[in-house]
Amino acid sequence: MRDWTSDAIEELKKLYVETDIPSDALIKSKDALSKFTSTLNSRLADQNSFSSEEVAGELLRIRKSGNLPTIRS
Repeated sequence: MRDWTSDAIEELKKLYVETDIPSDALIKSKDALSKFTSTLNSRLADQNSFSSEEVAGELLRIRKSGNLPTIRS
C-alpha cells in the first residue's frame, strides 16, 4: 500500500476530469476502474502501484471532503 502524496492526488483529480465518468459509475464498473487505475499508475513516477481498491477509496475520500471536481453524466 502506498501513501497518497499531494502529486498523486492531483494526478488522480486530473485524470478523473479527463475520463469524464462520475465517481459512482467509475467505481461500480470493474473494467472502467481497472483502466483508470492502470492509466494513473502509468502517469506516476513511483514504481509501486496503487490497487483499484486504493484508487476507489481515495476517490470516495476526496469526494466526501468536497474536493473532487463535479462531473455530470
